[in-house]
Amino acid sequence: MARRQGFMAAVARMQREAESAAAARRRAEAAAQREAARAEAAYRRAQAADEKERKRLYVESRVAEVAAMNERLAQRLDELDSILVSGLRLNTRFDLERLKEKPDLKPFDPGPAGRPEPPPRPEAFIPPPPTGLSKLFGGARYEEQARQGQANYHRACTEHAQREQARQAALGRLQQEHAQRTRESEERARRQHADVDAFKRELAGGRPDAVVAYFDLVLNTVSYPDGFPSKWRLAYVPESAQLVVEYDLPTIDVVPTVKTYRYVKTSDSVTETKRAAAQVKAQYTSVVSQVALRVVRDLLKADAAGHVAAIVFNGMVDTIDAATGRPVRPCLLTLRTTKEAFSELDLAQVDPAACLKHLGAGVSRNTAELAPVRPVLEFSMVDPRFVEETDVLGDLDDRPNLLDMTPTEFEGLIQNLFTRMGLETRQTRPSRDGGVDCVAYDPRPIMGGKVVIQAKRYRNTVGVSAVRDLYGTLQNEGASKGILVTTSGYGQASFDFAKNKPIELLDGANLLYLLKEHAGVEARIQAPDGWRDPAPDTADAPAPPALLRAGENVKISSQALVCDFAMAAAENDPCALLLGHDRKVRSDADFVFYNQPASADGAVSLDTATNQVRVDLARLPTDVFTVLLVTSGTPGAVRLTVTERNGAAHALAADATTETVLVCAEFYRRQGGWRLRAVGQGYADGLAGLARDHGVVID
Repeated sequence: MARRQGFMAAVARMQREAESAAAARRRAEAAAQREAARAEAAYRRAQAADEKERKRLYVESRVAEVAAMNERLAQRLDELDSILVSGLRLNTRFDLERLKEKPDLKPFDPGPAGRPEPPPRPEAFIPPPPTGLSKLFGGARYEEQARQGQANYHRACTEHAQREQARQAALGRLQQEHAQRTRESEERARRQHADVDAFKRELAGGRPDAVVAYFDLVLNTVSYPDGFPSKWRLAYVPESAQLVVEYDLPTIDVVPTVKTYRYVKTSDSVTETKRAAAQVKAQYTSVVSQVALRVVRDLLKADAAGHVAAIVFNGMVDTIDAATGRPVRPCLLTLRTTKEAFSELDLAQVDPAACLKHLGAGVSRNTAELAPVRPVLEFSMVDPRFVEETDVLGDLDDRPNLLDMTPTEFEGLIQNLFTRMGLETRQTRPSRDGGVDCVAYDPRPIMGGKVVIQAKRYRNTVGVSAVRDLYGTLQNEGASKGILVTTSGYGQASFDFAKNKPIELLDGANLLYLLKEHAGVEARIQAPDGWRDPAPDTADAPAPPALLRAGENVKISSQALVCDFAMAAAENDPCALLLGHDRKVRSDADFVFYNQPASADGAVSLDTATNQVRVDLARLPTDVFTVLLVTSGTPGAVRLTVTERNGAAHALAADATTETVLVCAEFYRRQGGWRLRAVGQGYADGLAGLARDHGVVID
C-alpha cells in the first residue's frame, strides 16, 4: 500500500513538472511571439520612416529640379533681352595676324637611335688571374680560358662597332628627315604668311572680295544665344563704299513661351504657366531689332581701314509657311545707314525698336506672323558680274555691252525694261550724256503714280549733281517717284541726298540684274577704248536749290541771306517778323512790311519792287530768336528761295487754299548757330490772326 502511494505521488509529481514545463514553454513562446511582434512593429516603423524620408528627399529633388528650370528660363530671357548691350563690350576688329599659322616645329626625338650602346668591357670576357693553389696547379687551364675570353672580347668589340655604325647611320637619317620636315613646315608657314600678307594688301587696297572676306571673318568671331542661326551673305559695292548684308534671323521659337514652372506634389508633375502671346511677340520683335543693330555695330566697329561708309542690312528668316507647308524666306527688317549716322547713337541706352525707326529702317508690322517688308536693296541685285573686264576674252563675250550701244538702242532697252516691270513708259528726250529720260506711270492704285526715270551711261562714279537734277525734275513734273539708273555706281553724297526722298538709285549691278530678271537680257558693262564720261561734278558748280518740305530744316552757314518770293498774285506782299524767346515781337518795330520796310536795327529789310527780304543774321540783337518769313494776300501757291552769301540755295514751297496770310519759313537759333525751317501754315483771318499770335498791335 505504501509502495502504491509512493508510485502515485511520483506520477503526480511528474505530471506537475510536465505541466510546469509546458507552462514555461508556453510562456517562452508567448514572450518570443511578443518580442517578434515588437520587432515586426519596429521594422515596420523603421520602414515607414525610411519611406517617408525617401519621399521627402524625392520631393526636394523635384523642387530643386523645377527651381533649376526656372533659373534657366530666367537666364534665357535675360540673354535675349541683352543681345545688343552684351555685344557692346566686344572689340570686333579682327587682327589678320591671327590668321598666320606657326610652323609645326617638333623637337628632334631620335628614340633608341639617340642612345649609344656602351662598349664591351674586357673583364666581362677574360677571367681574373688565378690565386693561391689555383695559380700553382691551374695555370694552363687559365691561359686557355684567357685566350678564349680574349677572342670573345675582340669579337664582341667588332659586333659593337658594327651596331654603333648602324646606329649612327640611322641617327643621321632621322636627323635628315627631321630637318626636311622642319624645312617643309617652315615653307608652308612662309607661304601661308605670304598669303595673309597679300590678303592684307588687298584689303588695304579695298578689293571687294578681300573686304567681303574680312567682314566674313568678323561675323564668324561673334557668338549669339543657342538656337540662333549662323548664316549670312555679304557683298561690297566699292563705288559707294557700301556693304550689303543678308543675315539670317532666328524664328520666334527662340523666345520661351513659358512664364514659370511649378511642381505639383499631389500628382508628382510639373506644370507650366504660359506667357501672354503679346509678350512673346514683343520680345521676338526686340530680338530681331537687337540682332540687326548689333550686326551693323559689329561690322562698323571692325572697319579699321575705313572701307565702309554705309551698310545695307536685310534680316531674313528661313522657315516653313504654315499655310502652304512650303519653304519661305521673308525679309522682316531692312535698313540702310551710314557710319556717320550710326556713330552718333548711344547703343547702351537706346530702345532697339525706336532706334531702328530713327534710322529709317523698314520693320515687319508683324514679325511673329512673318509679314515681309521690301528690302532697301535686294542682295541678288548686287551682281558679282559687274566687274571691270580687262582680259582679252572680253571681245569674245556674246552678251551685249551696254556701253557699246547707241543712245537710241540704250533708250529702247531701258524703256523695254521698265515696261516689262509693269510701268507704262513714255519717252521724252535723251540727255546730253547719252542716257535716257523717261516718264513712266505706275498703274497701281494708291501706291502708283507718275515716275521720272533717268539713265546715265557712265564708267566712273555718278556725281551727286545728277541726283539733285533728278530731284528737281521730279518736283517740276509733279511726279511721285524718281529713279536714276547708271552703268557705274554712286558715292556717299548721292545716298545722303536721296535719303528720305522719293528717289531710288540703281547702280550697274542692279541694272544687270533687272535686265536679266525682267527682260531676259544677259548684259555686261565694259568701257570701249576711248570712252569718256561726261565732265564730273566740281566743287564750284552751283547746285540746284534743295526743296525743303514742311517741317524740314537745314543749317545756315552764311550770315547774309536773300529771300526771293514768287507769289500767286501781283498784289500779294511779303513781310517778316522778329520774335523773342516767347515767340512774340518785342515791339511793333519788329514787324517788317510795306509800310515799315526795315527793322529798327536794319538787320531785316524788305524790297517791295523785287519781293525780296534781306536778312543779316550777324546784326540781329541777341534777344531775337526767330525771324518769320510771311506772305499776305490772295490764297495760292508760294515759292520761296533762300540764297546764302556762299551761293548755297534752299527752295521752299507752300500752297494756301483759304489762308490769306501764310508763314512760309522761319530762321531760328540753335546751338549757337542759325537754321532754316519750312513751315507752310497760315491764317484764314489774315493779319489779325498773325498779330494775335505774335503780339503785334495793328491800329
